[in-house]
Amino acid sequence: MTSAEKSRPPITPRFWPSWLAVGIMWLLGKTPQVFGLAVSVPMAWVLLRLLKRRRFIAQRNIERCFPGKDDAWRDRVLRQHFRALARMVFESCWSWSASPRRLRRMSRIEGMENIERAKEQGGVIFITAHVTCIEMGGRITAFAAPHSGLVYRPLKNPVIEWYQNRCRARYPSQSFSKRDLRGLVRFLRKGGTLWYAPDQDFGPERSQFAPFFGIETATLEATVKLVEMGRSSVVPMFPVYDQKTRRYTATFDAALENFPSGNLREDLARINGIFEEKIRKAPEQYWWIHRRFKTRPEGEPPFYE
Repeated sequence: MTSAEKSRPPITPRFWPSWLAVGIMWLLGKTPQVFGLAVSVPMAWVLLRLLKRRRFIAQRNIERCFPGKDDAWRDRVLRQHFRALARMVFESCWSWSASPRRLRRMSRIEGMENIERAKEQGGVIFITAHVTCIEMGGRITAFAAPHSGLVYRPLKNPVIEWYQNRCRARYPSQSFSKRDLRGLVRFLRKGGTLWYAPDQDFGPERSQFAPFFGIETATLEATVKLVEMGRSSVVPMFPVYDQKTRRYTATFDAALENFPSGNLREDLARINGIFEEKIRKAPEQYWWIHRRFKTRPEGEPPFYE
């Protein structure tokens, strides 16, 4: 349990709207899946029209990552993406306050044998990408590998962070701030399993450029360094929502061989390539509203202008 989860959040009037939001999230987590799926349809329509800047970012990302597709295909993926974003609101709430029995009925696990083989060698990092159902992926990971840890990014709102960490404490054995490298390394060296999503742009200081959808992309060096320092295996994990079955499947692939290889750029490109392969199978479920290509190599024009 993290210090953030233990600490008492503020209850001053300034944070009353945040407490109201927490109450709503708790209630949404108790709603039936059919209700959430139905409400997400009009909600997606509203989000698509209100979040104009995020819509532009998503359009730009999809356009550049799928240059061979026509405008009709890209527009369809954009609309489906906002549907997935609306659904994500309910998915996160279900992950945090629905019962384990209910969540198991909504979930499927593929590749349990890959988890067991990797654990025989020591610590394991389940490396994944930021998809819209990522929180459900974390919940399923806890079913597949009990006592797994996770890496989280501290939130600016202390009430929401407290609620998030309090709920997440039900499924990971330990949560680590992305800044707690020492704690992460100790956990892995003791044979821990860690859920980790490194596919975000945190600037050039901690990144190296590697191809992602054919675009030179700032990719976190810590992904490889954590594997080296933690002496751990890497098991790609990817959660996907199936609209036909209304279930969430988390697929665990075989542990990567010869990783790290000693060539940092090639290792980062390999991770990006794995993400790209998975994203292409369900492109609407990737986190396209993130400015993934914000940091550009010297001399390149801004990506989002």
